[in-house]
Amino acid sequence: MNGKKKKTKLLTVAAALLLSVAVSACGGAPSTGNEAAPADPQPQKRDPVTLTFLYNGYSKELVDELKSKIETKFPHIKLNVMMEAKGATLEDVIGSGTELDAVARTAGGVFQAMKFQVMTDLTPYIEKSKFDLNRFAPGVLESIKSYSPKGEILFMPYELNNTTLVYNKSIFDKFGVPYPKDGMTWTQIYDLTKQISRMEGGTKYKGIKLNALNMIYRNQLGLTFIDPKTFAPTVNTEQWKKYVETMTSFYTIPNNEPASDDDVNFFNRQTLAMRVGPSPLDLLPAAVEKGLDWDVVTLPHFDGMKGVGSQMNAPFFSMVPTSKHKEEVFEVLAYLVSDEIQAANSRKGRVSVLRSEQVMAEFGKDLPILQGKNIKAFTAEKIAKPIVSTYYDGGARSRMSQVVDRLVGGPDDLNTALRKAEEDIKKQIADDPIK
Repeated sequence: MNGKKKKTKLLTVAAALLLSVAVSACGGAPSTGNEAAPADPQPQKRDPVTLTFLYNGYSKELVDELKSKIETKFPHIKLNVMMEAKGATLEDVIGSGTELDAVARTAGGVFQAMKFQVMTDLTPYIEKSKFDLNRFAPGVLESIKSYSPKGEILFMPYELNNTTLVYNKSIFDKFGVPYPKDGMTWTQIYDLTKQISRMEGGTKYKGIKLNALNMIYRNQLGLTFIDPKTFAPTVNTEQWKKYVETMTSFYTIPNNEPASDDDVNFFNRQTLAMRVGPSPLDLLPAAVEKGLDWDVVTLPHFDGMKGVGSQMNAPFFSMVPTSKHKEEVFEVLAYLVSDEIQAANSRKGRVSVLRSEQVMAEFGKDLPILQGKNIKAFTAEKIAKPIVSTYYDGGARSRMSQVVDRLVGGPDDLNTALRKAEEDIKKQIADDPIK
């Protein structure tokens, strides 16, 4: 009798335990927090795709680096990389029937990209992916939209190539002239140039070299080249006269005449005191090995415009409208402006397109030549207000950059040079009507 009772009691306990487990499995009992966590869902397998990117103006080292990072980030994507060269230009590649997915070009290449229609409005992809445009640094988004009459986002900027003034400290020391400083006006830089420029011991020491193409293309005053409504040239104006007069006045200083080898004078011969233009970081290591003692300050400004740099100068990526893999292309373009990529770029001395203070704080950490230098000069200036660009701006800007050459040691006075530029631009427009 006692054996039967004991057996019955054990069966009852077992049944109760089974019932408890069943209820718990149905969610009828509170969790104790000790249950094993459910396994993470497996990422959805994606079909492999190959994207063809055509690069212009990018070093092979950078292209290979980006290819590796992209393919690591997106295992289903393989990049077929093409580099523009003689016989393999954008026009050649398009003419051959090659199916492109994206093009990557330097800032000046945006007008050719317009001409050959290899840019797609990224707005739908931005909205679909909830890409946060507020991550861009001030002035970047406005500058991107200035290239479209509809305010479209036709490309993704990769980095900012801000204009700065780099100087040779040894030359200033040699002649007892104070170094340039951040926030100086063009008038103050003119005075420094006069103090430096001279013949000494049979050597000509020149004060300054301005990158005319860069200074005209990205002018600080926001001067237009073409009226976006009428397509009439707007280069023969009092504002342009003021700007060009300022730029060319430096070359009227004795012993500061421009020369085609002025970059050699700065980096190799080290007889040029100041150089104004895009980032020189690729050229500095070799020059430092040859003894260059350098530093950098912000781009000089016009009166009343302190803190305003040049207009945006940014290499970019654009999506080709005929791509069959637009979603994947946008994923890649968005990744290129991620904090991860931009921070890595920043450490190598490439100015980020993002407003992130954390990314900006990384600037130059991987470059020994930047240690102890005034590196904030590369990032301090605000992007100047962009102008509305047109299909014809590429030719107009190139033509205007030649005005300096016509004025300095050439046959023209300022009024004649601007009038000839205006006439040439009119002819360019007439010879290439918008279809």
